[in-house]
Amino acid sequence: MKFNLPFKNENNSYVGLTPFLTTVLLLLIHFSTGALDWPEKGDIRAQRDFNSAIGMSVITGYFWFAMRLMHQNVANTLTYVLLKSNQLNEFGAHRKNLALQLNRQIFNAMIISIIITIAYCISEGLISTQQEVHVLLLTATAVPFWFIAFLFIFQIYSTTAYLTNQVLTKTDFGYDRLRSIVTILRHSISNSIFAMGALAIFPVFWLKKEIPSLDVLGVTFFTGFISLYLFFPVIKLNKKLKEEKCKTLEDIESEINSDIRRYAKNDKQVTGASIEALESEREEILKLTYTLSSKDKVRVAACIAIIPVSWLVLFVTEWMIELINR
Repeated sequence: MKFNLPFKNENNSYVGLTPFLTTVLLLLIHFSTGALDWPEKGDIRAQRDFNSAIGMSVITGYFWFAMRLMHQNVANTLTYVLLKSNQLNEFGAHRKNLALQLNRQIFNAMIISIIITIAYCISEGLISTQQEVHVLLLTATAVPFWFIAFLFIFQIYSTTAYLTNQVLTKTDFGYDRLRSIVTILRHSISNSIFAMGALAIFPVFWLKKEIPSLDVLGVTFFTGFISLYLFFPVIKLNKKLKEEKCKTLEDIESEINSDIRRYAKNDKQVTGASIEALESEREEILKLTYTLSSKDKVRVAACIAIIPVSWLVLFVTEWMIELINR
């Protein structure tokens, strides 16, 4: 896999091409080795291999595609915030820092993915016994699957944290800073909504298999944890927006009252126009808030609905398979 730095200018129509071709290639590899041969009824091991071959291939491509979109989103958000704070000359430094952060996370994700794969092989006895080719390739492709999943999780949190802690902190308090917070909020929500889509792919791992109660608990816990993890930065930023909005309004109100008193004393440094400018800024800040756009509301609703719908699709698919096999 090749990972571009999160600032490469790409044509949007080709962002998903490489992840799509990767998914197709993985599926072709599994098909050629027999992992995608239709399992016979009751063959639990073959069914598990079949489900894993489809699930891991599709999710690998999905996360890669999501991460490329996220990197473009980060570049656009960073540019906006730097422009608002007159710091565009620091773009190169931030690009370098984000690239170093990405490289560290690539290393960490690779180590974790190898450890998880080895632990799985030991628990399933895949190291001590002679295995078929398709099982060996399934095990090998589990490494990029876990790698891209963990790298995406690291990136989706750390990019928002970087924009908030390293870029926003250098922006002066005022209207432009509040606008920057709103922009970072949109960036975070957009990433979180898209990431939730991956949860709709997980039911494929239980196609034509009994779903143990332990798996149900595990999936429920995992879904809740990921949802909290994804939207926690959004909650923090929304709280920050409200707090800083109140503080900025208090400062402007204080400045307006001070200027009015000075104007009443015929202070030549204060004019009616300057007071009106402050009042206009106050009105703009009062209007400034973050609410989900109609498009985002549809996306959130789709995210909420897509998980139960995906399980419903799984049950309908199993029912149709049973009808065909009768």
